[in-house]
Amino acid sequence: MEKNTQNTILIFGMGFSGQMLARLLLKAGWVVRGTTRSGDVAVEGVEGFAFSAGHPIENAAAAFDGVTHVLSTIPVVEGEDPVLAAHGDDLKQLNPWAGYVSATSVYTEADGGWVTEDSPTEPSSRRGQWRRHAEITWQEMMGAEVFRAAGIYGPGRSPLKGLLEGKGRIILKPGHEFNRIHVVDIARVIMAAMDQPRQNRILNLADGAPCEAGDVIRYAAELLDVPAPEPVPFAEADLSPMARSFYATSRKVDSSRIKDELGVDLLYPDYKSGMAAVLNVERMMGILPQA
Repeated sequence: MEKNTQNTILIFGMGFSGQMLARLLLKAGWVVRGTTRSGDVAVEGVEGFAFSAGHPIENAAAAFDGVTHVLSTIPVVEGEDPVLAAHGDDLKQLNPWAGYVSATSVYTEADGGWVTEDSPTEPSSRRGQWRRHAEITWQEMMGAEVFRAAGIYGPGRSPLKGLLEGKGRIILKPGHEFNRIHVVDIARVIMAAMDQPRQNRILNLADGAPCEAGDVIRYAAELLDVPAPEPVPFAEADLSPMARSFYATSRKVDSSRIKDELGVDLLYPDYKSGMAAVLNVERMMGILPQA
């Protein structure tokens, strides 16, 4: 991506993925603004604004001034997209490139089969239904590109520290496979999409190696040279309603469109390459002790 100081992005939701994207865009010469509930942003060089559901940006003129791109990573709240509810008219007047980070939960239950961006989207979960409605609204109102993310991981969001602390768990539900996506690859794909924009495009953000969660935990334990936890059968596991709903559906996500349309090869195309990289970074960050 060429350096262009006129490129100004407003990222609604400066969480895990938003922060990574902001760092890469700042390196590329972009002006980056972002929102959090408090307005405090953890990335140096990003101007922060307070925003949450029901509480629009107070200094909206400053937040939207010169914005050429807008991205939302904020999930739906009680069936309504909080960004469009508060600032849909502002965004329509700006007419920037727009992107919405959704989730693969929007797909119809596939019983462990493969789904593509063209697969049916009649999700069984309420959150999935809300997500799908938000996708449609973003597309109809803004022509937004939609990014359907699988399980997001990266430095600071991995099972490694928990394993060292004896908190790792393996929930045994044979055949329950799903994909993941490293946070760096999320940012890289979004940047490529902004470089090659196409209104209303949908892209799956997922690696090419769906597997059971236990496979990842066991590999993480191998990297750390610690014992893997004993599997707990799903029927006997004490899980929150949200965690239990995750195990209620199963699908493998095809993401070949990333390569076909954007020419992007994932840095971490499978959990083994991704977890090995996370291990090194978490050691450098002090999250994990040095080997």
